[in-house]
Amino acid sequence: MGIATFKLGKVQIEGTSVTNLISGTTNVNHNIEDTNPIGTSWRAGTVLGGEWEVSLECHYDPAATAQAALVTSFIAGGDGCILTNISLFTLAASYGITGSAIITNATITKAVGSTDKLSVTLRGNGTPLYA
Repeated sequence: MGIATFKLGKVQIEGTSVTNLISGTTNVNHNIEDTNPIGTSWRAGTVLGGEWEVSLECHYDPAATAQAALVTSFIAGGDGCILTNISLFTLAASYGITGSAIITNATITKAVGSTDKLSVTLRGNGTPLYA
C-alpha cells in the first residue's frame, strides 16, 4: 500500500522540465558478491557497487524543449548521449534522485487513434544524489 499519491512530481533534463510526462521511474540497485563458504546455512555477501536507471514516458511533442533535446542527443550518439544533470522529483522540487546519466534508449511510438508517445531510458553515470 502506498503512503502517498504524488501529484506534483517532475523530471528535469539539464535544468529544463519535461512536459507531458506520463510516468517516471528510478531504480537503484547494488551488486552483491556472494561470500559464503560451502556448507554455510545463511547467505552473506559484500557490496561491489551500485547502479541506477531512469525510465520516462511522455505524450510526444516535438516542439517540447526537453523532449527534443533527449531525442537529438540520443540520435547524435557518442558523448551526445551523456547528460550532466537529470532530476526526477516526487514533489515539485524535493525528494528526488539527481545525477549524470547516459541515454541508452529513445523510442517514439506513433499509432493510429492513439496519442504519440516518447519513451526514454537513461543509465546513471556515477553516484546519484537523493534530497
